[in-house]
Amino acid sequence: MSGARSAADHAGPDARRRAILDAAARRFAVAGVELTSIDDIARSLGATKGKIYHHFGSKGELVRAIRLHSVQLTHDHVLPAYRGGGDPATRLHRMAAAHVEVMMQALAYHRVVVETMRAHPHRGATQVERSLAAQTRALQGTYEDLFRDVIREGIESGVFAGQNLSIALHSLMMLLNAPVYWYRPRLGERGTDRDAIKTQIAAMALGALRAAPGD
Repeated sequence: MSGARSAADHAGPDARRRAILDAAARRFAVAGVELTSIDDIARSLGATKGKIYHHFGSKGELVRAIRLHSVQLTHDHVLPAYRGGGDPATRLHRMAAAHVEVMMQALAYHRVVVETMRAHPHRGATQVERSLAAQTRALQGTYEDLFRDVIREGIESGVFAGQNLSIALHSLMMLLNAPVYWYRPRLGERGTDRDAIKTQIAAMALGALRAAPGD
């Protein structure tokens, strides 16, 4: 405990915020948002709840910050795949694999998103909480536009089947988010096991979009 406190005390503000977000995401993912208190999160950090409130004004603010960070992590992980060269199929496969990879790497964050996605976003929310929610929506839109752009390019070039772009995009995102619901790290799991998961799901995503021979 003392080692954890010392590390947190000597970290910079950004690192301290990230440590709190990581701890909160883990606790929320295990026990649920409703059943987890700020005291629980503080204990897991070996800190006082005052240190958490110094960075986050409420549990609601903390949850919304986790949601925003979840989208930021995903965007930052997939953006290099989007920017890489190749035809639409190559880029889509690479982006899909990167998306699934970060779903597994940051599983706790994404499980919190799933648990809270049907919550009323503005009921009793503070101005800070509303601002975080607005930032999350904007970044999520920016992120989805990466896939939208590649799918559109694939449809226009004939690599992907001609279909409703919005339906294709949102169905694809549901497929790529699926590991959040069923993936759990196993004892002795290797990187090659996770590689197999992301490769299979990326192939499924690509197969769902490809134009049939002769189309």
